[in-house]
Amino acid sequence: MRLYIILPLLAFLLVLPEISAGAEAEETTYYYKRTKRVVSMVNNAARVLEEKGEKAFDAFAQKGSRWFQGEIYLFIYTMEGVNIFHPVQDQLVGQDLYDMKDVNGRPLIRLLIEKAENGGGWVHYMWTRPGEFIPTWKSGYAKKAVMPDGREVFVGSGVYNIRTEKEFIIEMVDDAVELIEEKKEAAFDAFRSDAGPFSFRDSYILVFRDDGTAVVDPAFPYLEGRNLLKYDIIKKMISRIREKQSAWVSYRRPRPGDVNPSKKLAYLRAVTVNGERYIVAADFFPPKPIWMR
Repeated sequence: MRLYIILPLLAFLLVLPEISAGAEAEETTYYYKRTKRVVSMVNNAARVLEEKGEKAFDAFAQKGSRWFQGEIYLFIYTMEGVNIFHPVQDQLVGQDLYDMKDVNGRPLIRLLIEKAENGGGWVHYMWTRPGEFIPTWKSGYAKKAVMPDGREVFVGSGVYNIRTEKEFIIEMVDDAVELIEEKKEAAFDAFRSDAGPFSFRDSYILVFRDDGTAVVDPAFPYLEGRNLLKYDIIKKMISRIREKQSAWVSYRRPRPGDVNPSKKLAYLRAVTVNGERYIVAADFFPPKPIWMR
């Protein structure tokens, strides 16, 4: 359910202890084991690439190794979008895939490059699983590395149907605010498009003014321009972020297919454009405590 404004991986064992210690802190922001595993693998691979360069590729390609388990494996691209390593689709090696897009027109390689350039992060896109016909959500995590020969690359890994993490929502909203700061009101159309990086599963970017007027609502575009202060959740959001630049708000709504309400979290950021203060938000259902599963 969206936050509707209405209420809408033997050669490298010697370096592993150092790598693992560094990676541990980078995983603490994630809740699910699979997410932590992917982040740790990619971050470790980036460190190995910086030391070993292409000499690491053979190890990365070994099925059953810490670098390649089932559907989770590494891929490596130059920062210009040319694939230089892919253990599953070797026909991609050497191809310039900078402009490759998913079924919605989302430029996934370009977005992964942007995330890698900015310290690493996630890109969510629709992709067809091998052996299937209908695209499903896939999430890629990318990290930049500079190999010994000086080439700048990014290493990444993708996961199908990963569960939504709190960090995903923070990244989405922070990226939206950054775009607004750059393009002002001209950024709003990007939040309405499936070709942009501003949606994942049932989470979308929503924008409303400090006075409660809806500006961007991809789910209910007909509400844009209407004042929604009559809804308690809007009042709660505005109140929570009134003297802050960011905040979290919790409330209860039924999950899709469920009649009973569950906890939902919304992350809010405030941004001022041409004297107008906007609230940018996205939400998700957090994981249930183990005693409630």
